[in-house]
Amino acid sequence: MSCPRCGDTGFEIVERDGGEFARPCPCRRSGGHPEDDFVARCRIPARYEECNLAGFDAGTHSLRSALERCLRYCEGYPWLGQTEEGLGLLFSGENGVGKTHLAVGVLRELVTQKGASGQFWDFHELVREIKRSYDPGTRTTEVQVLEPVVETDVLLLDDLGAWRMTDWMVDTLFYILNSRYLAKRATLVTTNFQDVDKDKASRADPLHRREYLIDRIGARLRSRLMEMCVFIRIDGTDHRAARQEGIQAVVRRGSTLRAQRRDG
Repeated sequence: MSCPRCGDTGFEIVERDGGEFARPCPCRRSGGHPEDDFVARCRIPARYEECNLAGFDAGTHSLRSALERCLRYCEGYPWLGQTEEGLGLLFSGENGVGKTHLAVGVLRELVTQKGASGQFWDFHELVREIKRSYDPGTRTTEVQVLEPVVETDVLLLDDLGAWRMTDWMVDTLFYILNSRYLAKRATLVTTNFQDVDKDKASRADPLHRREYLIDRIGARLRSRLMEMCVFIRIDGTDHRAARQEGIQAVVRRGSTLRAQRRDG
């Protein structure tokens, strides 16, 4: 079957900055249909390999708003920082509300439909890989680890702020984000921490609030993220916890029925 994007020429014509450019078609990069090896090429964890925007359950106003924002972003990609849409997306919300599902869905859309290259990295896994590169016994260098992270068209950085940041981690992350910002490359970020500015964080009672994102990553990194990403706050129920509660309810009902049969 002929590729609808390039007609099997291996290259597609795209418009950017008022001109037309030829770039490798996704079918050429992947050796087949762009969906065929999205999971492997983009390092998608097994837990999220089925995630897409079409399958996202937007059952609340907040979730619908987040999904619509993602669809608009994908439709207009690449933004190149020329509009208020920003270069990337920053998803914030409690555990289990669908942040990573949406982020992977956006990544999938941009890779398979827009021909972008992409990578998924859990931030802590990335830090471990960089640290391992300092071990003389490994065959990788820091440059080899960081180069694809900095140069991929779309980087998905998952679970930012879950660990406290050391000075070295802050400097490394700033290098990654700043390099991508200067090169106008899209970055997708998820975090469980609420975002507020420095003034609001300083006014909040530290004894009666959870930590904010700025507490975890610092003002300089937060400022860079605000420059390069559109903020999407997602409110909702932890679907993983809700699923477990449902399972436990079924188990309890089953136990009750079995007990009633025995007593009967």
